[in-house]
Amino acid sequence: MNEPKYDENADMPSIPAITPSQSDLMKLATQEFDKKNFPAAFSLMGKLAAQRTTDPKVLHNKVVAEFYQSGLKNKDDFNKNLQSVCKLIRYGPRRLSSETEALEDVDQTVIFYNQSVLLYHHRQYKAALEVLEKVVPSLEPLVSLYPTEENLSRKCVLLLVELYLCTYQPEKAMGRIAYFEKTYFIGKPATQMTADKPTSSGGGERSDSSVDALRYKIGLYKTRCLLMFKSLKSSKRELKALLAIHPNQQPLSVTYLKCYLDFLRGNYKKAMKGLSGLPQTQVISEHGECLTMMYYNNLACIHFQMKKHHLGALHLRKSLQENENAIKDPRYTEKDRPLNMMGMSRHYELLYNMGIQLLHCGKSQPAFDCLIQAVQVYQTNPRLWLRLAECCIQYNRENNDEDRKLEKRLEVIQGSVGNGIHRKLILGPGLKKEKQSSGSSAIPAPTYEFASLCLRNALFLLPEDPLDFDTAPSPDNVDASKSQQDMLMVPAPPGNPMRSVEVANLRCSILCAAAYVSLSLNDHLMALNYAKNLLRQPRISGAQRYLGNLYMAEVLVILDRISDAVNHLKPEDLEVINPCPPEEKTDKSEKEKDEPTEEKGPLYPWSPKEMIHAKKIMQYNLAVTYAIRGDFDKSNANLSESVAAIGTPLPAQMFFLKLYLDLMEGRRITAQNVIKDHFGHMTPNRVENQVLSKSSTNAWHDNS
Repeated sequence: MNEPKYDENADMPSIPAITPSQSDLMKLATQEFDKKNFPAAFSLMGKLAAQRTTDPKVLHNKVVAEFYQSGLKNKDDFNKNLQSVCKLIRYGPRRLSSETEALEDVDQTVIFYNQSVLLYHHRQYKAALEVLEKVVPSLEPLVSLYPTEENLSRKCVLLLVELYLCTYQPEKAMGRIAYFEKTYFIGKPATQMTADKPTSSGGGERSDSSVDALRYKIGLYKTRCLLMFKSLKSSKRELKALLAIHPNQQPLSVTYLKCYLDFLRGNYKKAMKGLSGLPQTQVISEHGECLTMMYYNNLACIHFQMKKHHLGALHLRKSLQENENAIKDPRYTEKDRPLNMMGMSRHYELLYNMGIQLLHCGKSQPAFDCLIQAVQVYQTNPRLWLRLAECCIQYNRENNDEDRKLEKRLEVIQGSVGNGIHRKLILGPGLKKEKQSSGSSAIPAPTYEFASLCLRNALFLLPEDPLDFDTAPSPDNVDASKSQQDMLMVPAPPGNPMRSVEVANLRCSILCAAAYVSLSLNDHLMALNYAKNLLRQPRISGAQRYLGNLYMAEVLVILDRISDAVNHLKPEDLEVINPCPPEEKTDKSEKEKDEPTEEKGPLYPWSPKEMIHAKKIMQYNLAVTYAIRGDFDKSNANLSESVAAIGTPLPAQMFFLKLYLDLMEGRRITAQNVIKDHFGHMTPNRVENQVLSKSSTNAWHDNS
């Protein structure tokens, strides 16, 4: 049966006056609803709806009573009937999504509140926010016209705060919390039917327990906002206020917030101790949350920060299994699942965490498979696109120690031709890429082409780089622009939004990875652009500056700008190779001095670890640059110094360069000795063998 068409611009049908008998039916139905006698309430509302077929309030209350009669399970019917009521008052789906359309009748507030509740439980947070924001201007007129509707007004504000937090807008949530604290702590409960838990009506002001419960909920919201802002000292103060409301017991929500605060402060052992008292068997809360899944996920995040990535991956597997068990629970099938359990699954959030964990475990292919599923849901997260690119890089080249392996060093001597004094050795053509490319960036595969696409997406999702603006701000506007940048919050679901400092750090990581990928794809001009942009960033770390100079030098060598490349290869100018970004300057009062935090460092092992090792690698690259320019004496001197510090086994590239320099300068005996010492299986004891160089310029390698 086709739905009847409606005209959103047509006038609403006239609503007849309420008769005394109909008024009695309304009061009786409300009383039965408050008593949770939903069948009787639905029956009375059915009789009333038969008499008032054009009254949207009556039809709405009938829909709500019917939904409660089903145990909050007939979600599809409730949604369909609610849409019919919206059409009756000329608010169809198109007008609901309009940004300029406002609510015309304050009496219709409850209808759109219930519509937002329905969307919220289906995790359509942005759609729910668009609908509820139309109700906000009508809240004050609603309370002034109908004082008994203050409870509905409070619920609208609380739901608005929850939606702002779900969409990672803590600054707007804090504004609504301040408005709530000034307005809604004194009043009377309402009797209007809504699609969440009904509140029993009663005369007089609320009891102290009701006020405490309301203050407790507001305190939870405020703490969540402060944690999202990472204002740790203020968060601790709010948590103490929450514990004062319930001194004899610590609610589960407060326990999780305390553990999260310790997690953000770096007190990982304390956070783990706090989690140990939480439920570890399958428990589903009244809000539709699987507590066991949350426990294992939080434990995995703590182990991740403690650099115990394999143990974290184990806990994440348990969390994924608990999530699947909760979804397949026969008590909560898809058809019989109540409305508040519709958003119970956290499958994609767990896949995101699992992908990051596996990436740090060195399992690039499984990590890529997890993250490629998560990116279908969290396309706007620039961090996620960077992690996908890092999976591709790690899959193609896990680390530079591979060049020290025997099979790589055996590629230096490709073979031999001739016999006796005419026997000659053939040097290999150089080290080639281990993995084969798919040739297309459109195919999701762990290739450099797809990594390049991911990095472009990540840069596109970041705000404009402040360094790209040509006009410098005037002295009067410096403070204003700085404060605007400090308040900048870039969404990064499923995690908290990123502040301006985190955005700057992320930009450096993306540019560094993009320069390497462009070099691997022989896209030299793009690599030059990325390396230049990286080296000018103010938040660049020591390791990123080190890599940026190496990448810049390699590109300049390829572009035949040898002198410019030498300027980027100055080991004496190397001061720090710390992979962590520079610490943000914070007020000392914000730091907790009584409880020491655990030492921070890179979550993945960085090589080279020692400054002397890093300098000698750069010196090796300088030797290659001099060799390409034809300055063999300087090249040989730099190579000899770098070999002494790098240690054995030497990378294969150093053998290529050493043999090349000896052959070009006529040191035939020296080259033969190198071959006998390191590649004796290819030569007999005779020294008359000659060496042919098949490749002279492809000894260049950054080895960083």
